[in-house]
Amino acid sequence: MKKQKLKWIVPCAAALFTIGASMTSFAAQGWVEENNSWVFYNNDGDRASDSWKKSGDSWFYLDDDGQMVDNQLVESDGNYYYVNSNGAMVTNEWRELPSDDDDDDEDGQSSYWYYFGSNGKAYKATNSGKTNFKSVKIANGEVRDYAFDNDGRMLFGWVNEDAARVTGDDAWKEGTYFLGANNDGAKTSNAWKSIDVDDNDNSKENFDGKYWFYFGANGKKMKDTSKTINGRKYRFNEFGAAESEWYEKATSATATNANQYYNLPEQSWLAKGWFKTVPSETIDAEAHDNGDEYWFYSNTSGDLVASQIKTINGLRYAFNEKGEMLDGLYKLTFDSSKKITSYDEIETEADFPAVGDEGEVYYFGTSPKEGAMTTGKTTIDIDGEKYTYNFRKSGSNKGAGYNGINDDSIYIQGRMLKADKDDKYKVIEFNSKEYLVGTSGKLAKNKSNVQDGDGKYYKTNSDGTIKESGYDKLK
Repeated sequence: MKKQKLKWIVPCAAALFTIGASMTSFAAQGWVEENNSWVFYNNDGDRASDSWKKSGDSWFYLDDDGQMVDNQLVESDGNYYYVNSNGAMVTNEWRELPSDDDDDDEDGQSSYWYYFGSNGKAYKATNSGKTNFKSVKIANGEVRDYAFDNDGRMLFGWVNEDAARVTGDDAWKEGTYFLGANNDGAKTSNAWKSIDVDDNDNSKENFDGKYWFYFGANGKKMKDTSKTINGRKYRFNEFGAAESEWYEKATSATATNANQYYNLPEQSWLAKGWFKTVPSETIDAEAHDNGDEYWFYSNTSGDLVASQIKTINGLRYAFNEKGEMLDGLYKLTFDSSKKITSYDEIETEADFPAVGDEGEVYYFGTSPKEGAMTTGKTTIDIDGEKYTYNFRKSGSNKGAGYNGINDDSIYIQGRMLKADKDDKYKVIEFNSKEYLVGTSGKLAKNKSNVQDGDGKYYKTNSDGTIKESGYDKLK
């Protein structure tokens, strides 16, 4: 709010009181100048005091000594008025006035703004003592809403519901309305506001000493609730600050995951779809401490997808019970509802599962997108060695590695068994039978006198099982 100066159209002092000055002292009536001060005599000849008297279109106040006052706040009949340098009552005008000495110690304010209405009375709180707002047109023509205390002073900053300012470190927690700086005071309504706060309990890396608040049509801050604003959902804590980053909502004990994510403070809306961030300490303490980022996916309600394989935009992804997207080669186990009950990453040869192990192996690689389930044949680097895997392209266990003989090759949980280049052929025992496979991984069917890298000869049946072998050439 800018300090406003109105040009009042009032009779000049000399002209105003010429009539009074010309009266004889024994017949004084109306305005008279005495001892460099203006006074007013009533019809009975008594000097008026503690009252308003009119001259022209303006009203003037006589103090308890009967002298006209100027440039000051006047309290009369429980209301506050202001008279300008000519002593005339101001109307429809803002005025910034110095605070009383006692008030100056209250919150460090040396001055306050008042608004004097069309009747000259300063706007102030109602008799109920509750915060109420008055609509006032400001210099640029806009109409804004303002609140005032019991003494007519414009309220600003954090304000409670009892027409009083709330100050101190916890003002943002205790206040209901936010009315701007001491030279503003306009009510914030149907709008966001970023406000400086003192919160020593917030240790989040992204906390910059500010919180976002949203104020409804009545000017009250949203608190301890969720609200959809412009199509996005937000959550406000018990003090009204918009939640940002991780939030753990109350939910049933059987729910898959209670965690939701509300983006960074400058956005703070509920995340839907994909987002990548560091888990909270509650979700994954180790990853949180290490600063490890994971991809997460929230459904349309903002709840994390967890403990399942989910199709998203035509691609399939897996998520653990924390909601973290799995990335790499994993052996998964499921319950009857297809919920993932365990996930073991395969990073070395020692992690290779046996053919009869519980669970199935899946690969969530980088093509066509990071973490997307792979189907069909692919080459995977494990601990510096390259392995050929083959994953099912369809069916209820789509993406699971073949386990057994498929397409003339032997697979153990998706991993193709084959001979090294130097070995040429390799004997593989599978289902109590011995098979011979080549460097391509194909079964050596109907072979006669083929040699491996050690010079050993083999003769095979039509299914690739070994019929005869020896270091002498077979007949």
